[in-house]
Amino acid sequence: MKGLSISTSLVAALGTTILFKFLDFFHFIKWNPIGYTKNFAVLKGSNVYVKWIILFLIIWGICFLLYYVCLLFAKIPVSITSIALGLLIAFTLEWVILDANSFEKTIKKLSIPFICIVIIAVRFVMESAIFHSKENPLGK
Repeated sequence: MKGLSISTSLVAALGTTILFKFLDFFHFIKWNPIGYTKNFAVLKGSNVYVKWIILFLIIWGICFLLYYVCLLFAKIPVSITSIALGLLIAFTLEWVILDANSFEKTIKKLSIPFICIVIIAVRFVMESAIFHSKENPLGK
């Protein structure tokens, strides 16, 4: 089961990182995905590819944790849970990234493509986790 969770989260993180680069390249989002490096003095002068690799590793860790959290929702239909969890994660990320004071300001600056990518990634991880758990339960 560990190998499946690592490979599933790897594919989800790779796809999400590539799609974030796509969103950044075509300016579908008003913020930079690797803009977090401005806060860290160590990464300020590093190469752009290193910043993207670090972002990939962070997303990989989040997807790995999400894989096991999704096993808790195995009894609820995946379509409902993935949309709710994906929207919650996307809204929270946009609120933190945009640093908006109010919820109304966050809603005005939301990026629909970003929300769609997060929901698709959550759906992929959740479907894979539940499928793998039914094929190979943790108890065996």
